[in-house]
Amino acid sequence: MSRKLPSSSLIRRRAPRLVGTIEFRGIIGDTISELGERIVGGEWQPGEALPREADLTEALGVSRSIIREALRILSAKGLLRSRTSDGTRVTPRDEWRLLDPDVMHWRILSGDTRDLLTDLFNVRLVLEPGLVRLATTRADAQARARIDAAWAAMLAVYDDTYENEVARRHDFIEADLEFHRAFLLATESPLLTQLFSVIEAALTMLFDLQMRTRGYDTELTGMEDAHRMHKQVFDRFSAGDAKGAERAMRELIEVAIEDARRGLARAEELDRHAR
Repeated sequence: MSRKLPSSSLIRRRAPRLVGTIEFRGIIGDTISELGERIVGGEWQPGEALPREADLTEALGVSRSIIREALRILSAKGLLRSRTSDGTRVTPRDEWRLLDPDVMHWRILSGDTRDLLTDLFNVRLVLEPGLVRLATTRADAQARARIDAAWAAMLAVYDDTYENEVARRHDFIEADLEFHRAFLLATESPLLTQLFSVIEAALTMLFDLQMRTRGYDTELTGMEDAHRMHKQVFDRFSAGDAKGAERAMRELIEVAIEDARRGLARAEELDRHAR
């Protein structure tokens, strides 16, 4: 049986638009985001029916046409299945479009950090060392120039003196992302490029957690190891050593994984003490 939402469950206005596989603005975007986050967050479990259309309309303060369109989009993302005789039900998790940027964003908002990062660990460890090896043998002059520029940006953050360490921390993450992105683009694979664009927001979270684990919530103390490992990747790439670049990237990712795991364990321990 569908359960009615309490009248206080009004839609929360978080962002002017929702950006995913398609862009939605205004009320429809907010409605999709509201329902998507609540589904992914477990308010309705797989196999459970959503409240009736009339109840959702009343609770969220939107029209039936908005609700219908939101449910259609969420169905396209694999979260819902509708049948005339059975209502609209949440699908099993393995049917969700987990690479959809909206679904990934809702996982982050719902606190599904450990499972999401575990997925990302596996993706990075399987893909990125091979991508660097491929880029080392395939990169053309333009791709090499972009990798050179990405490394120069990382050096600038490492070497420059910042008055604002929070800004430096932000610039470090952005430069790190661009470094990895530049190698990916050098492979000239549109499919791989799209994969990176989907996980980019979550990779930012991974880098952020890794940095916090190393002890620099605001200051970038302890950057030496990260700098050294990125330099090894760049140096092997510049020398045309594909196997060496692959090994260096694997080491970099394995250290990042270990840092992130320690960070998760520490965060969970602090959360237990806070309860």
